[in-house]
Amino acid sequence: MKISEDQLRAVLDDTAQDIPPDGVPPLRLASGRRHSRRRVSRRRWQGWLAPLAAAVSVAVIVASLTFAGAFSSQHHAGHAAHRPGGPFAGLPPYYVQIADPNPQSTAPQRESAVIRATATGKVLATVTAPKPYDTFASAAGTGDGRTFVLAAAKQKVTHEGGGTDVQTSPVRLFRLRIGTGGHATLTPLLIPAQPEGDLAVSPDGTKLAIGDENATIRVFDLATGAERTWTWPGRGRITNNAGGNGEVLSWTANDRTLAFQQWVGNSIDVRLLDTTAPGGDLQRASRLAVAWPGDAETFHYVDGKVSNVISGFSAIITPDGSKIVAAAVSEDQHPLASELMFTEFSAATGRPVAVLGRWRLPGLYPGQIQDVQWASPSGDKLIVLAHKPGPPVSDPQSAGHRVAAYGIEFGVQTAAGFTPLPGAPVPGPNPWPVW
Repeated sequence: MKISEDQLRAVLDDTAQDIPPDGVPPLRLASGRRHSRRRVSRRRWQGWLAPLAAAVSVAVIVASLTFAGAFSSQHHAGHAAHRPGGPFAGLPPYYVQIADPNPQSTAPQRESAVIRATATGKVLATVTAPKPYDTFASAAGTGDGRTFVLAAAKQKVTHEGGGTDVQTSPVRLFRLRIGTGGHATLTPLLIPAQPEGDLAVSPDGTKLAIGDENATIRVFDLATGAERTWTWPGRGRITNNAGGNGEVLSWTANDRTLAFQQWVGNSIDVRLLDTTAPGGDLQRASRLAVAWPGDAETFHYVDGKVSNVISGFSAIITPDGSKIVAAAVSEDQHPLASELMFTEFSAATGRPVAVLGRWRLPGLYPGQIQDVQWASPSGDKLIVLAHKPGPPVSDPQSAGHRVAAYGIEFGVQTAAGFTPLPGAPVPGPNPWPVW
C-alpha cells in the first residue's frame, strides 16, 4: 500500500488551511462522546512541488511540537512510572480519558485528554486540542499505555426549539506518545480529516482502524497514510452494546487480525478481519468468532452449568489471538437468578473456556452493565469496569423491585479476584479510559 501524490497533496493542503499563516499554534496544557451530533441532555452513561513547500514546512513544524515536562507540572513522572507489584504488575503505566472540565455541568464543553497513572490514578497532564481545533472527540491506545491516537475536532453549538445541539466537524487525528522520562509528543498523522468513528491502534502503533455505523472499516498505515477499506453488504452496524462507550475494535499482537463487534438484526456478533486481505467486502474478508443471536444464547460453561448468556457489552480479543473476552450476564428463570461475570471465549470455536469474577444475584435481574477494557496477552489479567463489592440489593426505583442496585468501578480482574484501580475516574457522562 503506497500513498499517492494526490493523497499527500490533500492532507498537506488540509493541514495548511487549518493552521494560521502567522505561526504554529502552541500546544496548551490545562492544570466525546463519539457522536457527530449530540444534545446537552446526555444519555445515562453516556511535498513534491514548489507550491506545496509552505504546507510541507508547516506540517513538519507541527510534528515537532512537544510538551516535554508536562507530567512534572502536576505529578513527578519518575514516581508515576515506578514498577508496581501485586495485581498491578504488568499493567500499562498510563491511560487517557477524554473528559469535560466540569462533568457536573449540562452546558456544552470543550473536552480535553486527561493523562493518568494506572497504578495511582494521579492526573499527570491535561492536554487541550491544538488550534484551530477546540475539543477532542475520542481516543484509542495501543495497549502499552504509552502510545495513543487522539481525534480533534471543531465544535459548533446551536440553540433551537428550546434545545441545544452540539455538532463536531470531521476529526483530525494526532499521535500522543509518552516517553519513559515523562516527556510526551503530540504529532499530526498523515491522514486526511475523517468522519467520527470508533478507533483502534495496532499494538506496534503502525496501523489505525476506524469503524462506523455505516458498516465500514478503514485501516490506515500511520507512516504513509495509505488506506484500505471494507464495507459490509447490507445492514450490519459496527458498534457494541455499551451505550457509546467501551471498545468496539481490537487488534492482535501480530498487527494483522482486527476483531470488531457488529449488530446484525437483533444479534451481537464478534468477527475477525484479516487486514492483509484486499479491501472490499467486509463479510468475505472476516469470519464469525462469537455470536449472541437475539442478544441471547444458551452456553454450556466449563463447569457444566447451563445458563442463558445475554450480552457481551464490549468484547475484545486477547493480544495472542486465542480468546474473545466479554462482560457477560446469565439468567435463570425458574427460580429467577442472575449472574455477572467476565467470560473468555475461544476465538477458534466460539465456546466459553474460562469465567472470571462471577457475582450471583439471587432473585434479581442485573441493574447495571460491566465491561472489559484491556487484556494481558493470554487474558489472565484484565482491566475491567465491574460492580462494587457487597451484597446486591433491590433497586427501589424499579418496578417490582426485582432489579439489582449497585455501583460500578474500574479495576483489575484475575482468577484470584478483583482489585479497584486507585484514583480512577468515576464512571459517568465522560467516555471511559483507554490504555
